[in-house]
Amino acid sequence: MTLRPTFRALALGLSLASVVPSVRATADQTPADEREAPPRPKARVYTNEDLDRVHPFAAQTGGSSVAAVEADAKPARAVPPGHKGKGEEHWRGEAARVREKLRALEERAAELRSRIAERSSQSEVFGRRRSSGSSKASVTSLQASLAAVEHRMRLTQEDLEERARRDGALPGWLR
Repeated sequence: MTLRPTFRALALGLSLASVVPSVRATADQTPADEREAPPRPKARVYTNEDLDRVHPFAAQTGGSSVAAVEADAKPARAVPPGHKGKGEEHWRGEAARVREKLRALEERAAELRSRIAERSSQSEVFGRRRSSGSSKASVTSLQASLAAVEHRMRLTQEDLEERARRDGALPGWLR
């Protein structure tokens, strides 16, 4: 017969005896979350009488301050001082010229889109399908032309923006 089971039972009993009194002690105490907080004072409500009372001191906070320098009535310069590039007038004109180019390219793209839609809808003739492959070839060539026009539009716009950025033009000048 070994003493091991006896020692185990004794160790378990001792460990339970040491834990139980601490559990009882914590049960008597309430957690900090459950305790009632002291009542908060009511918020102060400011009235017109309070504003009248502090009105003479408004100048101390800058309420009645006057600007040291008056703003000029003339408009801002088109080219900021020290600017070496071209001015606002140049870039506004350049943007208008590019918008006209883009408008012409957009019209060309719209025309190509309508022709593509027209050719792709002509697939049936008198209830039978066309046997020639020329229709498909023309549609793909029109789609390639459309892609080229759209690419040219994108490059034209990016070129303007890049040239203006390098010259130091403000973004509002291109709008």
